Amino acid sequence: MSKILLSILIFLVLLLGLLAGALAGNRLPWLEPPGPWVRLMTYLGSNVARTDAASTFTELRPRLYRAAPAEVFARAREAMTQLGWEVVGQDRDRLRLDAVVTTRLLRFKDDLVVRLVPTEGQTAVHAESRSRVGRGDLGANTRHILDLYERLDQVR
Repeated sequence: MSKILLSILIFLVLLLGLLAGALAGNRLPWLEPPGPWVRLMTYLGSNVARTDAASTFTELRPRLYRAAPAEVFARAREAMTQLGWEVVGQDRDRLRLDAVVTTRLLRFKDDLVVRLVPTEGQTAVHAESRSRVGRGDLGANTRHILDLYERLDQVR
């Protein structure tokens, strides 16, 4: 095998390893509907994740909290701080928080917007996370939303 071909092969193996590591590192629910193939194509082809009540990705549906919007706002702000995200904007009147999340692997900056919606004695948490660069996010933006929800469940 020529040195050039060997170099290309090594590069491809390293690239695939990097992709696999990033996808695995984001701890995504691969076996949940709509299934691994649809998830893989989404994570490779989209650089945004957002909550939607009709999402086929059940983890990306808005979460409801039995608390007043002001309390959930404070909890979300605290959760972002605990996660090490840079809170770059907060509007208590509009119940909106903006943050910048720096990815661990390649230090990319992702923009996260959280909006709270009062709903029948509860507060719905809607989120959108968007990568600034690239076409696929390898599931990083979904992970940001999941991390926020997990931390919100812990913050009291």
